[in-house]
Amino acid sequence: MRRGFTLIELLAAMAILAVVSIMGVQALGGVFQQRAVLSRVDDRSAALIRTLSALRQDLEAALPVATTGTLGDTVTAGIEVEPGRLRWLRAGLADLPGDPARGAGRVLWSVTEGRLSRQAARALPGTGGPARVMLEGVTALTLVPLGLPEGDAPDPRLLAPGYEVTLETAAWGRLRLVVAR
Repeated sequence: MRRGFTLIELLAAMAILAVVSIMGVQALGGVFQQRAVLSRVDDRSAALIRTLSALRQDLEAALPVATTGTLGDTVTAGIEVEPGRLRWLRAGLADLPGDPARGAGRVLWSVTEGRLSRQAARALPGTGGPARVMLEGVTALTLVPLGLPEGDAPDPRLLAPGYEVTLETAAWGRLRLVVAR
């Protein structure tokens, strides 16, 4: 005599399958949600790394000469520091055909409305690029020269052997970047 499954056995198997399926769907939803969170954190971390790297490269390429240009008034030698703004001459910008600037230009870092922006311009008038937002959630930007002799106030036109840049951020708190020249 052949015996099949009873109705109760089939209902019990379907109930178990339904419970396991619901648990699987919930676990899969959690995986997708965690992936989205990790992706946002990864994007923010990558933006921070790009910003600190660009800031380091700009400071390492600072030039001890003076010029005038398109980012406002004359940029003197050394690094000009204002609350929330840093400005200096930089070497290593790409040469343009017929441009006697020889790869030099000016760079301006500024904090406005919680955004840290970088603007680079050639040394010639009319060659300024747009400001690019580098990092969101920045409340303050400060720069302190390192390695200068103690005593009298240093000449602001001279470049220091090193600099300490501090960024106040909403996400990471206070970040320090030390650059040796």
